[in-house]
Amino acid sequence: MNLKNFVLIIIIFLITSVFFIYKIKSASVNVTAIKPGICGNNIKEINEECDGPDLGGQTCTSLGYSGGTLTCNSNCTFNTSQCVTQPSGGGGGGGGGVSLPQYGRVIISGKAYPNSEVTLLSDGQIREIIRTGNRGDFEITLSNLSPGIYLFTLYSEDSQGRRSSLLTFQVNVIAGQTVRSSGIFLSPTIDIDKTSVKKGDVLQIFGQAIPDTDVIIHVSSEEELFFRIPTEKDGSYLYVLDTSNLETGQHYTKSRQVYLNQMVSPYSRTLSFNVGEKSIPKKATACPQKGDLNNDCKVNLIDFSIAAYWYKKKLSSKFAEIEKQKLNGDGKVDLIDFSIMAYYYSG
Repeated sequence: MNLKNFVLIIIIFLITSVFFIYKIKSASVNVTAIKPGICGNNIKEINEECDGPDLGGQTCTSLGYSGGTLTCNSNCTFNTSQCVTQPSGGGGGGGGGVSLPQYGRVIISGKAYPNSEVTLLSDGQIREIIRTGNRGDFEITLSNLSPGIYLFTLYSEDSQGRRSSLLTFQVNVIAGQTVRSSGIFLSPTIDIDKTSVKKGDVLQIFGQAIPDTDVIIHVSSEEELFFRIPTEKDGSYLYVLDTSNLETGQHYTKSRQVYLNQMVSPYSRTLSFNVGEKSIPKKATACPQKGDLNNDCKVNLIDFSIAAYWYKKKLSSKFAEIEKQKLNGDGKVDLIDFSIMAYYYSG
């Protein structure tokens, strides 16, 4: 390699490094805040309760005990064996304190779509990814949760990669108790076949929901229109909308599902379409070639959280295909993959 080529390589490397830093700063993203924690470096990081002497400001008292000494286990979880609380009631006697259960448990269950993946997030981190059964049922158990109020977010993707709207709910975790959050009902997915429809032509509205239920299609027009249709055995649904009675201009559609005529889901995301002089098929959205792990055509903190979930873990067969297409394709998730996502970050 001659000197000229060597200098050129160095310049390209410096330009790439500056652009990489600029992308992160301009998007106000602190990559170190979402990088998976490294247990054993004496610094409390993401997914760690503590690390060596760094307890994140927690004490036995802050965890609900009356006193004692809080330490950290080698696996970066709290060691409360030396935390104590005084037994209630009077009476004399010596003796030490009585240990209290220091963690709580949450069981989250509900319905999504058949054989789909349900993702649970909390504080911007993926807590669990679980696959539903043939009827769309799912149950997620989270153990060893420190007491406190948690804000959870759920979403699911159907068989065609369409995503539900986000469902966020709050759970108060109490030490030594199991809290059940059941009856969760995710929204249907939804899509349309045209972005513009010639007045009098039909618009196909489709998606996936729970099998053998009803989906309500909502169309915002001069009058609010509602159409109720049953889903198929695989949860898919299709409604063919006649636009003859719609006025010219912009319209919106969304859907929700009704289960056993009692449970009603949140609405799906809202899609827009135009009624005019010609029909225009919907084109596939130009999505980032790399880094978009949940197929929402954006690279943001959710994608970083997904990657953090699989960091240094054996990949599932499904995510191995995603890693091959959207990351560096080496069959694992490491810091190189986080660099790729930072480059394509869109917020």
